[in-house]
Amino acid sequence: MGMNEILTVKEVALLLKTTRQQVRKMIQNGELPAVKVGREWRVPYNLIETFFSENLA
Repeated sequence: MGMNEILTVKEVALLLKTTRQQVRKMIQNGELPAVKVGREWRVPYNLIETFFSENLA
């Protein structure tokens, strides 16, 4: 995946091996940075990498 790629909630859930509902909760709680596009949330791929590096240390 390219660094500029934008992921849907479903794609993020697959990467994190969790549910879409859990990803939405993480976004709402501020644990996972995201941008709302219309009615849907989108997460830049590079922010997922940042999330992993900050939370796996």
